[in-house]
Amino acid sequence: ILASLEHPNIARLIDGGTTDAGVPYVAMEYVEGEPIDAFCQAHRLDVRRRLEIFLQVCAAVHYAHQHLVVHRDIKAANVLVTADGTPKLLDFGIAKLTQPGPAVDQTVTRYRVATPESASPEQLQGKPITIATDVYALGVLLFRLLTGESPYGSGVQSEADLIRAVCEQE
Repeated sequence: ILASLEHPNIARLIDGGTTDAGVPYVAMEYVEGEPIDAFCQAHRLDVRRRLEIFLQVCAAVHYAHQHLVVHRDIKAANVLVTADGTPKLLDFGIAKLTQPGPAVDQTVTRYRVATPESASPEQLQGKPITIATDVYALGVLLFRLLTGESPYGSGVQSEADLIRAVCEQE
């Protein structure tokens, strides 16, 4: 999936294959940077600058969506910002190709694949994944960038609490 994406805000795939022992591997561009939330906090960026960086992340996600790729794990740790302020979207490890036309998920997912804190309701409920999954995660990321907190508040103590907060509460 990643090999088909060439965007200035997406980490590039350098190589991939299988070792002699049959273990698959992927070599990606090394990105020296900080997670986007830590970068914004450490540099005390104002709202305008945070939004400028966030819009570059949105452009990268939009590019992936144009190529029928849903990232499925957009979170602060998967967006590193380099010293010059360039964000790079990483870790397409659980990305999924979508089909043009109506969203039909022909794969069977036995386990939920996502980081619960940034997962969309459909991910947590095991429903079909669409680009809305990434849009939801972008909203969670933006909330964190602008407030420094989770959109679900501090009362979330367990994964069950988090699922309720995401899927049932406004």
